[in-house]
Amino acid sequence: MPGLAAAAAFLDSYPASAVQATFANSINPRWYGFNLLEYFSTDPDWMKHFPYQNDGIFKEDDFRWIRDWGFNWVRLPMDYRFWTDAGDPMKIDEKKVEPIDRAIRLGEKYGVHVNICLHRAPGYCILDGNDDNLTGIRIAREKNSFVRDQGPLDAFVHQWVFFAARYKGIANEMLSFNLVNEPIAEPREYARVARAAIAGIRGKDPSRRIVTDGCKGGGAFIPELFDTGILQSCHDYAPFQLTHYHAEWARPGSDGLPVPTWPLHDAQGNVIADKHMMEEHFRPWGDLVAHGIPIHFGEMGCNRYTPTEIVHAWFNDALDMIAGLNSGWALWNFRGPFGILDTNRLDTHYTDWQGHQLDAELLRILQTKMRA
Repeated sequence: MPGLAAAAAFLDSYPASAVQATFANSINPRWYGFNLLEYFSTDPDWMKHFPYQNDGIFKEDDFRWIRDWGFNWVRLPMDYRFWTDAGDPMKIDEKKVEPIDRAIRLGEKYGVHVNICLHRAPGYCILDGNDDNLTGIRIAREKNSFVRDQGPLDAFVHQWVFFAARYKGIANEMLSFNLVNEPIAEPREYARVARAAIAGIRGKDPSRRIVTDGCKGGGAFIPELFDTGILQSCHDYAPFQLTHYHAEWARPGSDGLPVPTWPLHDAQGNVIADKHMMEEHFRPWGDLVAHGIPIHFGEMGCNRYTPTEIVHAWFNDALDMIAGLNSGWALWNFRGPFGILDTNRLDTHYTDWQGHQLDAELLRILQTKMRA
């Protein structure tokens, strides 16, 4: 994963004994759950791949079932264009923010922490890097960059200042802010953007819990933000050719690949990814505790085209790896191709759950991997 080697070198000067001593009293929150996509994207071509209405009406049943099954956390990856004036990025329609208010109230009602995230922010969205001609997924891209251009940066900070003022007083146990999904900028460039948003949030609500995804698509933590104390979130889609096998937005790079196995083998039968390699790959994230920086795996999972047996085997090892880092985790979907309900994975034996198709075996695996 790009950036991990350099980050690991940065940590080499800190004694392992200090890391292990801190692990005994982990500062990482015990968050376990899912991403909910009702406000994910204003682009219809994206939404056709997920069983969500794209209307902002987060379902109370989702919160109830998540609670009843023992989970306690949801992330809302959202597109700012749902509630922001297309002609004036500094103008927010508060009426269209009310669905977010309702989701937070549902979280409070069911004891589920809500993490709100700008998946598309003024001046940045990781989806903008996709090639429409290759994937067939047409999207409206950001015209400017919040790294290079002051206007989008001001609008990005304005979004978070608005949310900080609106939700001030809601306990950190129930609400946190995830600045932007999967920044791909160089850490120093992104750190400048993140610091502006952090300052804006803390100017309105000094104690609000703030999360940053790692750089390089969520994979590389950001030493340049250690002094802020904010939580850093890793995303686990390794190995990509297994987790995103034939995913529509990963084509054509995934076309022609052999059906994945776990452990993953190349065409000559050599192991190219297994549990041990996964543990080594993500090990540097565990060292952040030495700096007082909590971590969480805010996204993970396997797409619906990966065979069920392989998905379950990968989850067993991936969740053990994350547990070894004393971290919580969340699947990219609750309902949908990376989730436990309505995945449409053809070889899964489903259980009917109130009109939905439940992967009961995957639910069982997830429940057994949570730590109190």
